[in-house]
Amino acid sequence: MSLMSLSVLLALAAEEQAFREELETRRSGAEVSYEKYQEDLAKILNPRTWDADLRYVLFPLAAIALGAVVIFFVRQIRMNLISEAQDEVAETALDQVETERAALARADSAEAANDFRRALRFLYLSAILHLQERGVLPYDKSLTNREYLHQAQADVDLHTALGPAITVFDEVWYGHKPCDAETVANYRDLLQKVYARN
Repeated sequence: MSLMSLSVLLALAAEEQAFREELETRRSGAEVSYEKYQEDLAKILNPRTWDADLRYVLFPLAAIALGAVVIFFVRQIRMNLISEAQDEVAETALDQVETERAALARADSAEAANDFRRALRFLYLSAILHLQERGVLPYDKSLTNREYLHQAQADVDLHTALGPAITVFDEVWYGHKPCDAETVANYRDLLQKVYARN
């Protein structure tokens, strides 16, 4: 054998040895990786006791927090309802009028104070009181506006005059449609047909 072929064989042997070492290194790296995978899987499948204990702490805390939020909102709603009811009672006590003249006077003072919604309300009330004072319709606080209109069906002219007045009042008072001085002036004109009923 020549020296050259011997050197080629030695070079091949050295390359093979390097290749084997690289394979061993890769294999050992793969085994470490696989072992790490098994450890991680075991952690997931078998949680530690403190993880389980943490669940027993977090769920009750979450339930208490949810309960506190619900109680807070229920109290807020109740407080708002009570406040609104008290405002309505106070408003009703202040707004009670018994005659057409008193209602018109309250409408004028509300309009002068730029409280156009309230002015419109007193104008509507003056029209109902006007009809009551003339024996055309009974004034009953328990009746709705549509019930007044229903009672006026026998008198076609009154029904025709009262219908638009009730519609405008309902839109402003209950529907919160914008109301300004022009709306009140137009409403006064609209009620002239109702006031004409004697």
